[in-house]
Amino acid sequence: MCIKYSFTVVVLLLSSLAAFGLTQPTAQSEPRSPKAAPTMQPLTTDVVYIIRHADTQSGNNPDLSAEGVARVQSLVNILQDEQLSAVYVTNTGRSIQTGTPLAIADGISTTVYSPFDADGVAQTITSIPGSNATLIVAHSNTVPLMITALGGPLIEDLEETEFDRLFAVTLSNGRFIRMQKLHYE
Repeated sequence: MCIKYSFTVVVLLLSSLAAFGLTQPTAQSEPRSPKAAPTMQPLTTDVVYIIRHADTQSGNNPDLSAEGVARVQSLVNILQDEQLSAVYVTNTGRSIQTGTPLAIADGISTTVYSPFDADGVAQTITSIPGSNATLIVAHSNTVPLMITALGGPLIEDLEETEFDRLFAVTLSNGRFIRMQKLHYE
């Protein structure tokens, strides 16, 4: 008799909960609205090439030397299959002379940036939609700033005689993935 009474109480309790909507949802619950569905962002992969300007003559704000002009042509050949979406240069003759032939080869113009605004350049690059390839022409003491602004590791300033370094920083959805240290002639 006690079991029969307990069973009746449980049935009444469950009926009461159901009447007030306090039971677990059934498979017939309303479908989720389209706004509630998780959004999938497309995967973007950016490659940012960072170099120091090519070899220079001596003097204040010097032009490229003959070796520098040859090095720029070598870089144009190396990156010929890479469609650059932007080329960033500083407002110095050596940086402009290094970046302009690459921009022309890809049918774009150069963008002048402040050499010590690495964070601003990095933010601009990572905010461009889609997958992109970008070239930054920096200086011996600003190449490391650009790399770290993109999330890469801290490196030493380049030596005054180092013009052959090419850093390829890979980003996925704006986040640092890896960096390759390369040399070019």
